[in-house]
Amino acid sequence: MAQTSPKTTSPKAFSFTRRDALRAAAVAAVLASCKAAAGPAVAEAASAAMPNPSLRDACRAAGILHGAARDHLIEPEDPMLDTLMARECDVVTPENGGKWAVFQPQEGNFDWGRFDAGVELARRIGAKPNWHCALWQHMGMPDYMTLPASRQRALGIAESAYFSADGTLSEDNYWPRFTAMVAAVKQRYGDSFYRIDVMNEAFFWETERSHPQEQDRYGFRKGMWWVVAGGAKGPEWLDPFFHHIRKEFPSAKLVINEFGIEIDEGWQQRKRAYFQSWLTDAVKRGVPIDGVGLQSHLMAGKPYDREGMKGFLRTMDRLGLPIHVTEFDVNEKHLPRSWSRAEKDRAMAFLAGQYLGDIAGNARLAELCWWHLRSDLNYIAREMPELKPHPSPYDAASRPLPLYEASVQALRGRSRSG
Repeated sequence: MAQTSPKTTSPKAFSFTRRDALRAAAVAAVLASCKAAAGPAVAEAASAAMPNPSLRDACRAAGILHGAARDHLIEPEDPMLDTLMARECDVVTPENGGKWAVFQPQEGNFDWGRFDAGVELARRIGAKPNWHCALWQHMGMPDYMTLPASRQRALGIAESAYFSADGTLSEDNYWPRFTAMVAAVKQRYGDSFYRIDVMNEAFFWETERSHPQEQDRYGFRKGMWWVVAGGAKGPEWLDPFFHHIRKEFPSAKLVINEFGIEIDEGWQQRKRAYFQSWLTDAVKRGVPIDGVGLQSHLMAGKPYDREGMKGFLRTMDRLGLPIHVTEFDVNEKHLPRSWSRAEKDRAMAFLAGQYLGDIAGNARLAELCWWHLRSDLNYIAREMPELKPHPSPYDAASRPLPLYEASVQALRGRSRSG
């Protein structure tokens, strides 16, 4: 089918003590004294209140790339955000812009606007773009890249997200479609990405209904890619995707990106074990995987499985797989509604500091990328506006929050080579 002609673009063990908590609270008090209004005065006040060193400074000193996601559909023009990202970001993720459903919504028809905007922002501020994500196991795909609804009964898969009345994905066409999509991205952006999330959320999301019917014996979702690429035959079904993207993008860091392994609950611990097993075997098989993408959507108020995560991180370190924190934020929906804003911020800062300190102390942390720098632009704020949440390190006026200071302290002085 006819398609638009892409053009090439060349973008260029921590302990959160009482003293740390008091310091974070003091910083929050200073920041709260700044007026919450747009304009130069706020920008100057926010700049004056910036911790020293900054989070990017702390990351750079430890050999970590610091950055954030941005979606130019949600916030098309925002000079204050541009300034903030220029000050903080060594990497930029074009949030939804790099998803197949966004840049190729119909077969043969490309709309690069949102992807271009993120890559161009990275180039303009001297950062590197990420590609999130080449494949998504159950979402982010256009209808034609889903399974035909007519196959659902025969496959015995209850999850309808993998199927569509317009779906035409099959065992015969998935590979040429995948390689053509990769070629289009390569032609447009060249080998310019720092990180590529080759597969996003391949492992199961366990619920009472889905476990174990909706996953295979290796913990994978029985999703659209699992079906067409031969997941029923074994865990090697993912390998060819990594090999192909390595061939096309030899400079990029290739990762598998996952969520939901940090909490001290049975299903997340099982998921972590499945994830660790696949990573261990993939390294033995010579799969070209350069690191582990941990989305890190932390849940304040839920029990953090600190010892379990430390064990996982040490295993990744032995495998030679650095950790990429790819979508960092902290969700406060499980905290008591009666708590004050300051109490919530302190609890969230404590969790973030503990988590980042554990990663830096037990593995090689290569990248810390927030799912938006500003809290008002994070999806949690859009989904739960009544909470006026602070999931990100800055508030709506680009002033750093206690979450920011806790992250600085967690990483300050940490340095790992390799």
